[in-house]
Amino acid sequence: MIIAIDGTAGSGKGTLAKKLSSKLNLKHLDTGILFRLIASQAIKFNISNNDKRLIDLCKNLTIDEVIKTENCERKNLRSNIVSKKASEIALNTSIRNELINFQRKYIKFDKSLYNGIILDGRDIGTVVFPDADYKFFLDANVKIRAKRRTQELIHLNYKVIYHEVLNELILRDKQDTNRTVGPLVKAKDAILIDSSVKSEDEVLKEALKYIKIN
Repeated sequence: MIIAIDGTAGSGKGTLAKKLSSKLNLKHLDTGILFRLIASQAIKFNISNNDKRLIDLCKNLTIDEVIKTENCERKNLRSNIVSKKASEIALNTSIRNELINFQRKYIKFDKSLYNGIILDGRDIGTVVFPDADYKFFLDANVKIRAKRRTQELIHLNYKVIYHEVLNELILRDKQDTNRTVGPLVKAKDAILIDSSVKSEDEVLKEALKYIKIN
């Protein structure tokens, strides 16, 4: 079973993916971690967005490294600086193609341990796994998403200002929807869930209505 969850930044797709993973005993891959890992390395070594060394970083990325990162929930990967850099390098077609290949290898690896996998990102249901068994698209009012993201960052001990987070999300939405490769768009057969006024459990309950377990 492959479940694809796409959506805007801060809409709750990662939270839904984790809850479905726990409920259905499926492996979860936050594909955004891949871009954040590359972005953090680019920042560390002062690599520009179009530098060919970024491709080498993608090719050298290992499944073990991603699993380790998922388990550790590395705080620095959630910073606004890394988020901004990740969004910028995601515009690079070569980087996206390399990381798409990685995601497809990851699902083959996971099948030996799990019955399936849940992936959340921006183009899972449209590009990475267009034949996924179930597709969801999450969205919410940008002001509500900014409030959630601000609270998340404060919880991680970052000093952030709501209006700055709001402006960054507005820019992020524009970049995600307008890029030429893998733009953020709802797949025609994806189920739309508006999480603006729904709790995490309400979003989970709505998603579960559509999933059939053999």
